[in-house]
Amino acid sequence: MKSKITLVLLMCTMGIWAQEVKVDQASCLKRYTGEWVSSVSPESNEIGKEPQIKMVNVPKMDGTALQVEVLQLRDGAYTPILVELISYDSTTDKIVALGQNEKGECFSGIGSFSDKDNWLMVDHDFKGAHTQTVSFRFLSDTVMYLEGKDKAGQVLWKTRYIKN
Repeated sequence: MKSKITLVLLMCTMGIWAQEVKVDQASCLKRYTGEWVSSVSPESNEIGKEPQIKMVNVPKMDGTALQVEVLQLRDGAYTPILVELISYDSTTDKIVALGQNEKGECFSGIGSFSDKDNWLMVDHDFKGAHTQTVSFRFLSDTVMYLEGKDKAGQVLWKTRYIKN
């Protein structure tokens, strides 16, 4: 009987400890810094001769904010398709974003890291409509898988980025 009580107490203690683990959002965001290029497919780490997408994430404010530019290869030249400011908000302990796509459509996003490798952002347009939910999964410090889904959970796009 004593061993069962000890086991239950141990499990409760471990459960309480696991719930208290807090993810350092600002530190996790810093992993996103740098230049990234798309792989030949979302399932591969291979980079083509001319990657279709380049993403340049420049740190600002001691790395707690990032200026992001996404470029797509078109007719032999990289053209901007998205600009964004992503930052850590110390008031809410969340990651927030403000961006604009090439059509001139602006959006805002809010999210957080659930652990050091998984980050979820929910984006809305300025009429309040959900535009997409983006999941970022760091497979390593140099490989990241992204997936955008609509409100119903249908995949809109997916890609794998490799850090240069």
